[in-house]
Amino acid sequence: MRTMKLAPSVFGAGIGNLSQQLKILEENNVELLHVDVMDGHFVEKMAFGPDHIKMLKELTTIPLDVHLMIEKPERKLDTIIDAGADIITIHQESTTRLYSCIEKIKSRGVKAGVVLSPATNEDTLKYVLDKIDMILLMTINPGEAGPGFHEELLTKIKNVRDLIGDRDIDLEVDGGIDNTNIAKCKEAGVKLTGAGATFPYGKDPKDSNIRIAPSFPTPEEMKQAADLFVLCVKLVSVEKLLENK
Repeated sequence: MRTMKLAPSVFGAGIGNLSQQLKILEENNVELLHVDVMDGHFVEKMAFGPDHIKMLKELTTIPLDVHLMIEKPERKLDTIIDAGADIITIHQESTTRLYSCIEKIKSRGVKAGVVLSPATNEDTLKYVLDKIDMILLMTINPGEAGPGFHEELLTKIKNVRDLIGDRDIDLEVDGGIDNTNIAKCKEAGVKLTGAGATFPYGKDPKDSNIRIAPSFPTPEEMKQAADLFVLCVKLVSVEKLLENK
């Protein structure tokens, strides 16, 4: 039976109390910490880098799942690995040397994964399936905060799961959470602020952000909320799949 893991993103963390937030995650047995590295070229935004990865490695024992949104990642692999990455996922669209990148990562004793942007055909994964440890499917354009989960990609997710078969490959999905998920969580009893509550005056122009309330939950409350949240996401996903049949 496959289990679902939560991989909280450092990109959404409050840097001012990062150590406290990481401690809460450790106490709740979070298995992966997602770290987005952006270069301002492959995507417009810039975020994190080797120095930040090294800092995180010193602050937590949680394995670092490093998502490279950079052009020609083959130029930076050694630096990222030396900084402490445990898993490195690279965009198929970012390099013409995908095989070489995967082999380089694996040769250094680090797990390797491939990322597909929303418009990239999943059939291209067939040629690397026996070489990788993870597949990351973007359900929004990389580096963008919205407009939210593209429902037509549920079929793509199912197709990739079929491609994986019995292989020991983790399937990760990265994309927007909208008010459909929030409503399901509310019905289950989890208290969530409105999607805009993380923005000034409660106005989120893309309606794509959520946070669990209260702002400083206890570890026990956080664990209960996370468990219910994951359950609600599963329920919404099943409903979408049934609607598309």
